Amino acid sequence: MRFRRHMWLASAFVLVPVVALVVVGILVLVFQRETVDITFGVLILAFCVAVLVGAIWLVLSFKRTADLSQLQLDFLSKVSHEFKTPLTSIRLFSQTLLGPRPLTDEQRGQCLQMLDHESARLGTLIDRLLDLGRMEAGSMVYHRQPESVAAVVDAALRAFEPIRLQRHVALATDVPKQLPTILADRDMLSQALLNLLQNAAKYGGDAPAIDLTCRAENGHVELTVADRGPGIPRRERRRIFERFYRIDDRLDRKQEGSGLGLAIVRHVVQAHGGQVVVRNRPEGGAAFSLRIPAAY
Repeated sequence: MRFRRHMWLASAFVLVPVVALVVVGILVLVFQRETVDITFGVLILAFCVAVLVGAIWLVLSFKRTADLSQLQLDFLSKVSHEFKTPLTSIRLFSQTLLGPRPLTDEQRGQCLQMLDHESARLGTLIDRLLDLGRMEAGSMVYHRQPESVAAVVDAALRAFEPIRLQRHVALATDVPKQLPTILADRDMLSQALLNLLQNAAKYGGDAPAIDLTCRAENGHVELTVADRGPGIPRRERRRIFERFYRIDDRLDRKQEGSGLGLAIVRHVVQAHGGQVVVRNRPEGGAAFSLRIPAAY
């Protein structure tokens, strides 16, 4: 569709001057000198405007193409980097198991456990890439129906429980029973909430503490996940929703992750007609709020 639109515009920039010249030729044969002079003036102005607009359009098209090419290169570079880390670990532990050095049962069990962990990590990355691709292509199907906020929160908390126990996260929830229902795809919205909980657990400090609160306000239901970590600088708050972007995007990352979680959160919430709001709390830490329209 974009190619057809560009071809139509290019054809218009050619056809307009041609049609104008044909009209002038007819006028020269039929009308007097004064009319021809006026028509030539109008033609010159129209031709200059068409050339100017065409030049601007070509520059913008080339710039858009260059930006797209750079985006694709960045995407491939970051995908390769994200894939390389678990694949390197899988290869290392596989070589350890296959190597000539005898291993104890404990060492063998540790290698198998790490292989399982890294393969699961790789599978999660692939699943997230596929989901994000469908979301950006507009082909993701959302099964929205009336849902209680409590059901969405419960689904996210059940999935978060293993991480909470592993990282010893102190979790406080406040979900009033009187909240209005929302039109939601429970699985997708709970996955978005789970992504926020996982981020809060990773970046919430050495002893993570998370507050999960839900409120009804101005025709919306607001689900907020707040941590007590260092917070997010204001200049970073727009970019954190870009795919693969991470504030600690260095080779020696302290926290593992795909850099896709917040991008998926934004797509899911926008598909529900809502928005994601991020702020720093006065007492310290960051708070992410999912604002979903209530279904009255």
